[in-house]
Amino acid sequence: MWSVPAGERLAEAVRLRDAGLTVLHWDLTDGVFARPGGFTADAARELTARTGLAAEAHLMVTRPLDHVDAWTGFCDLVVVHAEAYGWREAAARVEARGARPGLALSPGTPPTDAPTELDVLVMSITPGHAGARFEDSALRSLRQARSSGLARMVGVDGGVTREAAMRAVAAGADWIVSGTALFGSRDPRAWLASVRRQA
Repeated sequence: MWSVPAGERLAEAVRLRDAGLTVLHWDLTDGVFARPGGFTADAARELTARTGLAAEAHLMVTRPLDHVDAWTGFCDLVVVHAEAYGWREAAARVEARGARPGLALSPGTPPTDAPTELDVLVMSITPGHAGARFEDSALRSLRQARSSGLARMVGVDGGVTREAAMRAVAAGADWIVSGTALFGSRDPRAWLASVRRQA
């Protein structure tokens, strides 16, 4: 949702829901770990409720433990970064509050750093750079995470076009996060259907 203008977010979320989207992905940054942007939990909670969709959160923050409580009430999955301070405590807190914890890996962080009990979200761009170009190194990380059995579920986030999404699924991705490419698509139903067929 980061890539959608503020006044269009509800209409765009409904348009994508009607095209087959099932989960809204919410980003939060603190301006330190990643450039300022994203959403407050209150704004994300309100829009999620108005669409009836499920939600997940991606916290691009230096100290995720300070933020997770605000998101666990309405998100099924809350992802924190392996490069952040106290991420293990934050992941444990997410689980204690009834949501599923996930671990995001920035470009350059090897999948071997991820514990087996967490979902892993491979970043294919530098965190906070919405609209940046997909980095092919993410495909290697996906294959490594999938072949080693290091994660329960493996996803990819950042610069994901339809072509990149299909390549990511072929490399082992269980779920795809796409903003600019999906929301900018004239035919999101076909976009989603083609990726699901690849899976």
